[in-house]
Amino acid sequence: VYVTFEIRQSVLSDEARVNLGLLAAAIKKLDNDVVYTISGYADAATGNETINERLSKERAQVVYDCLVKEFGVKAKQLTVEHHGGVNNMFYDDPRLSRATIISVK
Repeated sequence: VYVTFEIRQSVLSDEARVNLGLLAAAIKKLDNDVVYTISGYADAATGNETINERLSKERAQVVYDCLVKEFGVKAKQLTVEHHGGVNNMFYDDPRLSRATIISVK
């Protein structure tokens, strides 16, 4: 699952919340032993290293909080990591690097 953010922001859009709600419903129906990793990113083209570290961490945390507090996903099923500023992860478009990716590892 891929969630994007506005530049210099770590606030979830309503669209992101809907998608996270759908993900939460699926997680709760599947194997309780599966752990999902929430990875936060910022685009390296904007902000400095300190700001991008903070943003990537905040973005991952806001997704975690939404899944756990708003949609009731068990905390033990989620891990959080952040990667600071990264260069164009997708389609050579820095906007797509302002994201959080949720995956199964």
